[in-house]
Amino acid sequence: MAESKTLRHKEAINLFERWMDSQHPPFRLSSKRIYQVLWRRFLDWLPTQRLNINTVNETHISNFLSSLEDTNRQQRERYQLVILRAYEALQAQIPELINPTASQQLQDMHATSWRDSSSNQSKQFLTPEQCDEMVEMLEAEQKRLALEHHSLTAAALWKAHRNAAVVALLLGCGLKALEVLSLRIDAVHPNEDGEYCLDTGCFISFSLQEQLALNRSNPEDSTIHSYIQDYGGKHRVLALPEWAVEIVLNWKQRLEHAVGHQLLFPSNRVPSEFRAKETMNPATLARIVSGWGNEHGFAGLTAQKLRNSYGGMLLEEGASLSDLDSRMGFVAAAAGSSRLAAEWRHFKSYNC
Repeated sequence: MAESKTLRHKEAINLFERWMDSQHPPFRLSSKRIYQVLWRRFLDWLPTQRLNINTVNETHISNFLSSLEDTNRQQRERYQLVILRAYEALQAQIPELINPTASQQLQDMHATSWRDSSSNQSKQFLTPEQCDEMVEMLEAEQKRLALEHHSLTAAALWKAHRNAAVVALLLGCGLKALEVLSLRIDAVHPNEDGEYCLDTGCFISFSLQEQLALNRSNPEDSTIHSYIQDYGGKHRVLALPEWAVEIVLNWKQRLEHAVGHQLLFPSNRVPSEFRAKETMNPATLARIVSGWGNEHGFAGLTAQKLRNSYGGMLLEEGASLSDLDSRMGFVAAAAGSSRLAAEWRHFKSYNC
């Protein structure tokens, strides 16, 4: 077999982008953006290890994935998927190029090397019993607030109803964290049958400066929140579960009485003339969820754990992978739904 010439950085980028442009059905713009960013980051890492695209082997790729110390497990798997697809694309155009990504170690869902990441292991679910218990606590909390509202301050009621609504929507609709931050008040509305729905297309657009603040990095390089720039395929209308309707409407009613808000979950109770937007900081959202969990006996609660648990409950009800894609906003063919299903099965085998 003839030895392939050493590919340069720009050539490897262009060949991968050319391959993506040739696919049918075509990649969504948001998917292409994410794939391009991840592939370029891998290529930028190679020179630091005195490697090039031709000399990479499976050990080097594992080392790269393991080096992503601040990146959770799902994100590492997304890097792996992109590297796999990129090498397949390069090999299709340069047949003599060796593809180092086909090893079983790199493709094993439960490998214990580079996939190890404490922020997103299969334990990031609630059991069905815990979900039921959480729903009971949310409902009981609404009754308590109704009885005690005269003795509580406006700020305390605002915080309690807001926090309950955040947790209810994450568990009851499986929202992504940035969706929670960006939804407008009118995202919650009754349909023609009088049933309440949540429209994830009713969101506040973020300027480049606001995206910079949310991502804490250049939005052009963002892989976590880049979908906010292109909602194609992710806009969905979700039915609110019956138990969540009162919780969300109680919050919405309180919010509508506070003049000046656009967002369903604004950053502050009283709008300020010094803030161009009222967007909540992602760290505040994380504190809301963990704080509610600690207060009600669910230590280590995160927005992702609630979203995962929503997906697990859908699977228990017989949902297919395409159902998960459409109801959770996964990018089709990006393996998000299949990973979640595999993780749920793994979690169930040890915890349910």
